[in-house]
Formats: sequence, C-alpha cells, structure tokens
Amino acid sequence: KYLEHSWEASEGSYVFEPPGEIHTLVVPEGVDEMITLFHVTGSLLYCDPDGNVTGAEDVFTKLELAKKHYAKVGLGEDFVQQFVR
Repeated sequence: KYLEHSWEASEGSYVFEPPGEIHTLVVPEGVDEMITLFHVTGSLLYCDPDGNVTGAEDVFTKLELAKKHYAKVGLGEDFVQQFVR
C-alpha cells in the first residue's frame, strides 16, 4: 500500500512508478511477511515530509555497499565484480 494512493497492490500485482513519483510504501497491519522485487533503473531519492531530498542511492552507491559487505564477510570487495558486466 502507498499512503499517497487509494489502491493497494496484492499478490501478483505489477506496479510501475514513473520518474518523479513520490510515495510511502507501508505494509498493512496483520501482514506477517511481504516479499517485494524492486527493479530500479535510475537513482532513488529519499525525501523528508516537505519533499526535500535527504539522501540518494544509485548503482554506484549500491556497488560500494556491496564491496563493504563482501569485504566484511571475508569474500573480498572484488567479489562484487562477478555481478557487473
């Protein structure tokens, strides 16, 4: 469920979010588990309630996080390279 929309996605739903879409994803009470696949092809901008950007993520920041994770668990930061074409 997105707070900004009246509809709710249910099992098997497909949701397209155009660039510039601002929304708040919530899991309804009583839902024990929600599994979601996000296919992101651009940057994610995190905003405060007033719409000001407070953070951003893109493929480069995700790769840096992955490198740190793989180094921490003993696989080495180069382990991430197998996922990059």
